[in-house]
Amino acid sequence: MLGVILDTVQGNPVGAVGGLLVGSLVIFWVVPFLYNFFFSPLRNVPGPFWARFTILWEFRQLMKGRSHEEYIRLHKKYGPVVRVSPKRYSIIDPQDVKKIYGFGGDFPKSEFYDSLGDPKNIFTVRDNEDHKDRRRKVASLYTMSAMVAYEEAVDRMTTLCIKKMNDLAASRRLISIPKFMQFYAFDVIGEITFDQNFGMMENMGDTQGIIKEIHAMNNTIGIMGLLPELQSTWRAAQKVLFSGTSTGKVTEYIWNQYWKHRNTNSGAKQKSQYDTFLRKVLELEAAHKVGRINVLDSCGSNIGAGSDTTGITLSAALWYIYRNPDKLAKLRHEIDTMTAEGRISDPVTYKQAQEMPYLNAVIKETLRVHPGVGTILARVVPKGGITLTGGYYVPEGTHIGTNAWPLHYSETVYGPDADQYRPERWLEDKPQPDYRDSMMFAFGSGSRTCIGRNVSLLEITKVLPQIVRKFDLKFEEKKDPWDAWCAWFVYPKYKCWIEPRQPVENEA
Repeated sequence: MLGVILDTVQGNPVGAVGGLLVGSLVIFWVVPFLYNFFFSPLRNVPGPFWARFTILWEFRQLMKGRSHEEYIRLHKKYGPVVRVSPKRYSIIDPQDVKKIYGFGGDFPKSEFYDSLGDPKNIFTVRDNEDHKDRRRKVASLYTMSAMVAYEEAVDRMTTLCIKKMNDLAASRRLISIPKFMQFYAFDVIGEITFDQNFGMMENMGDTQGIIKEIHAMNNTIGIMGLLPELQSTWRAAQKVLFSGTSTGKVTEYIWNQYWKHRNTNSGAKQKSQYDTFLRKVLELEAAHKVGRINVLDSCGSNIGAGSDTTGITLSAALWYIYRNPDKLAKLRHEIDTMTAEGRISDPVTYKQAQEMPYLNAVIKETLRVHPGVGTILARVVPKGGITLTGGYYVPEGTHIGTNAWPLHYSETVYGPDADQYRPERWLEDKPQPDYRDSMMFAFGSGSRTCIGRNVSLLEITKVLPQIVRKFDLKFEEKKDPWDAWCAWFVYPKYKCWIEPRQPVENEA
């Protein structure tokens, strides 16, 4: 074949161009087509027809904003292993998930994560040993006991949130709850991390332009992550067209706060009214336990995990609670009963919230039915390959991973009512075998579990009972008041009116 092409192009410039095009087609499409169809050990893995030969099928689903729903449909149709592109496979069998994401595993992240460019952070770094070292240096800052030290800061922002919601109720203004919950999440993170909130709730807007940048970043990782060959070109174009990287504002803000804290507090020796997260990182830096890259890692993780994931989860929780009056009544009964008995305060402390079983079931069920990310968290199969539970041998270099949405909606794991919002499932006797907790994938799994998980849970646990005990939400009366868009994160969209809570007889 190659000889024919060479004979054709000799002495003919036009033929040379045509020959190169034909040769490229053969090398980059025809050969993979034939290999995947006839010779690949994964040729029998089911999936959409075009996914066998091109990434365009997966790319199209992402551009439609419905990847999270499409993955659920695929796994219901084809089973626990599905081909989503020539080199990418989605898996949801619990045993396979444990193999790939379990502690001590040797499955590095794929090139998907290179789309955010440099410098690498604790989330995007692909090498497992590098990640382990970075995480070890700051892990003590993220324990829940360390997080609880910031309750004072969370309470201040929660008080502001309730005040703002009272103002919105008085104005009878139709608002986007997902936007407002993200404003809350960012203001809390600013207060915890830097002792300075972003002013988003007060101004009802993206005051720093950071939300816009983070959403654009998520769009980038979702789209460019599927096109590793174009990532270097994209990063070069960013520098020319946008004067920086996809996270320029976030990085600049962190460094400004870094120097402000150092210059006004003698490195880390003086204390403010409480130890901010950044001040604790500076103390580690002063003791030569971490470097500046770890400062960016930890503060960036706070802004990422403590904002998008928190805002999404709170928005979904409020939607499902208020759209299911029986669930709302049960949660309010728990809150009101414990308030009357003097077992919880106003605001609820984190310690008190741990003794509220239905509240915790609501939070867990919300994380199950609406996890933040709607695509697979891809890993690269290491040397020697892997055999999946269904008997498929996956050769080294293949990209394989789990999408939280089909996993969380799996009837094998969560029962025949997996598609229903039912917090009670977490309060019932456990089935055998019970994979429910170990397959909760909202924050990832294993050694790569999101380091900011406890930041997010602290925020959610503190504010949710405050809103439920004080306000009613009235939704727009239209055919489809709810929507969700998946670029990479799955952002909910809906609007409602906030009203002061009206007592209802026999609410429980």
